[in-house]
Amino acid sequence: MKAFAAAVVFAVIVAYGASHILNANFQSAAYSAFTTEGARVDNPGSNLLGN
Repeated sequence: MKAFAAAVVFAVIVAYGASHILNANFQSAAYSAFTTEGARVDNPGSNLLGN
């Protein structure tokens, strides 16, 4: 039982640390990740149903 509890605590600590590392270093917002010349939309409401 002690080994199982230690494994659960270790897994929680590793998951918590990995989430902080991944959020801080490898995640970016969609507006900055997908900025290309062909996908730029200035006013998304102007092209809907001829409005």
